[in-house]
Amino acid sequence: MTNQEVANRLVSLLRDGKFETVYDELFHQDAHHIEPQSEYFSDIKGIVAIKAKDAAMQENITGVEAMEVGDAIIAKNYIAIPYKMTVILKDGNKWPLDEIIVYKIENGKIISEQFFY
Repeated sequence: MTNQEVANRLVSLLRDGKFETVYDELFHQDAHHIEPQSEYFSDIKGIVAIKAKDAAMQENITGVEAMEVGDAIIAKNYIAIPYKMTVILKDGNKWPLDEIIVYKIENGKIISEQFFY
């Protein structure tokens, strides 16, 4: 896939809430997750570990109140996507997310994702 095709598919899947499919279709097995602001998930390597991170986060979420995935911006081997979501936690509180995710692509696969918020 070209970087444009990866970006189009990524945005489409994210907007549909198909996060598992994103990892299965678009990520390289050795992908790297970078989120320095996170106490628990700041630096994760490998798709298995990234999926485990998502599963751990899902354990505390009961629903999604709102989600907005912006259009992708592509620059060479990078894709940047604005992403907003408000989730409802098990304790009833709402947790708003407002971030930009930057993906690096090599040979048609995402090799890293970095979250800025």
